[in-house]
Order: sequence, then structure tokens, then C-alpha cells
Amino acid sequence: MLRKPFAVVDRLVRSLILGKFFTISLSKLEAETADKAVRFKYVPAVRNALLYGLFLLPALLMLDISIVISVLIPTTMVAGTAWYSVSLASLKKKFENFGMELTTDLFVAFALSLVMLFFATIASLAKTVGFELPPSLTPLWARRGAGLLALLGVGKLLYAIFAGSIKYDINDAMLTGQNEAAERYFKASLSLLHTTAAALRQSRSLQVANYSIGLAFYEVFANIRELYEGRAPSARLGEWVEKANQLIRNPSMAKTDADACALELVRAFVAACCQRPSVLKHKSYIALRDEIKCLAENVDEEQFMTDTRMSVVFTEISNLLEEFGMDLFDMKNL
Repeated sequence: MLRKPFAVVDRLVRSLILGKFFTISLSKLEAETADKAVRFKYVPAVRNALLYGLFLLPALLMLDISIVISVLIPTTMVAGTAWYSVSLASLKKKFENFGMELTTDLFVAFALSLVMLFFATIASLAKTVGFELPPSLTPLWARRGAGLLALLGVGKLLYAIFAGSIKYDINDAMLTGQNEAAERYFKASLSLLHTTAAALRQSRSLQVANYSIGLAFYEVFANIRELYEGRAPSARLGEWVEKANQLIRNPSMAKTDADACALELVRAFVAACCQRPSVLKHKSYIALRDEIKCLAENVDEEQFMTDTRMSVVFTEISNLLEEFGMDLFDMKNL
């Protein structure tokens, strides 16, 4: 249960700032993600910003605030730029909790800089209209204490920016080469899938059709295995690669055997997809499920019709890869 001051900030964030957002119909995953962000990022960040912002108030009332403002303006720009540019979309799944910590640091820095600027504005306006503390209320020890508190507040701000920057940089280092590898994979896979789909529509011989289907699936699964190496179990991927190799090594197998092998590979690809609503409701995913059903129920149809169905399958697979990229696959299913 949240502590009382913490709970007050939680209610303010949910009702005042995100009130309209929480009126939207959210899926269970979306609701859990939003709740986690509020509880572990926004509420602690706002609380810390208000707490450390108060450390600055005595200095604003007792000391010359021009130095403080000269520090706050550039740090606010840096914190704001960092906060709005950081994205967890490219963060690896296993670094999810670390990503929450990273963005919390940056948000604390940004929120704290805004709170400090607000307090500095209030103090500046108060002094402009003649409200100043008399010397009797600002002895040397009080001014020194105010200066130390201000150092704590500004120190927290600078540390949050520094820590967030290091955490973002180490995450960026973890992604070194990943985007390049993913781009190579998708370019190669999409090109081959489109080529195979076009070839199957041209009513090639059974052997050519079997070889083309096996090669396309081999490239898809082999490249997934390479892309997710070290981050996903390879046993099932290895089985699917070997299944595709059967069509490549023995393209002259009987049509019924080849169709059964191809159907198993289509099912394997669908099984590898993540179960997010955006994927499950996508027209290409639905089309794949429909084609699986048709291929299973129409085992006696002529080769040209089966090849046409498989051309549709490869077109829909390429659509999904193009739409979702690496986010299409759930590593637990690989």
C-alpha cells in the first residue's frame, strides 16, 4: 500500500494529468503497463521533484538567485531534450526493468528542473515587488545552510541527468549492430518472400515449387535464429529449419508429403508470432490462420491451387514482417 504522501501524488497524476487516458478502454497488458509507469516512474519522479525543489526555496529567499537560474536554464534544456528523445522501443526485452529505471532518472531530472525554475520564478517575482527577508532573519549560518540545501537540490538534478545518460549509453551499446542485423534480415527475407510468392503464381513444376517453399521458410527461420542468437531457445527454430531443409534436399517428394511439410512450416511461423492484440487483429495474421485452415481441409486440390495458396501465405508473411519488424516474434515461442 502506498504511503499517504505518495498516494496523494498517485491520485493527482491519475485523475488530473492522466484522467482522460484512463477513461480509454485498455487491454489487460496496456492497463498493467500504464499502472506500472504511474506507480514506479511518474509518481516517484514527481514526489522527488517536489521534495528536492523545496531544498532550493531557502536559497532563493536568502541568496542571489541569478547563479542558480544560470545553472537551471541549460540543465532544463538538456534534461528536456534527453527525456523527449529517449525511447524504449529499441530496448531489448530482458532490459525492460532497467529501461524503467533509465527513463525514471531522466524524468526526475526534467521534472526537478521545471519545479526549480518555477520556484525561482516565484522568488524572483516576490523580490521584484519588494518582498525580501530582513537581515535579522538571514544570519550567516542560515545563508550557509540555505546554500547547502540548494547544493543538494541542484546536485540531485545533475546526478539524475548524469546517471540517466550513462544508463542510456550502456543500453545503446547493447544494441550495437542489432539494428543493422535486423535490417539485413528483413531486406533479405522480404525480397525472397516476394520472389517466391511470384514464382508460385506462375505454375512451376512440383519440384520447383517444393524447393522454392523450402528455401523461403529456411531463410525466414534461419535468419530469425541468427537474429535472436543467445536471447531465445534454438531447439524449436532448429526443428523448423530442418523441416524446411527436407523440402530443399528432396523437392521430388510426393505432393501430399510436401503439402503436409509446408503446412507445418506455416503453422510454425504463426506459432512464433507474439500474441499482442495488434498482431492478432492484423488482417495478414487472420489471413494466415484462414489459409492454414484451407490447406488442412483441401488436401486433394490440384497443385496450382495449393501453390496459389502458398503464394498468398508468403505475401501475408512479408506484410507482417514489414509491419512489425522484430516486434512480430515472441522469444518464448521460438
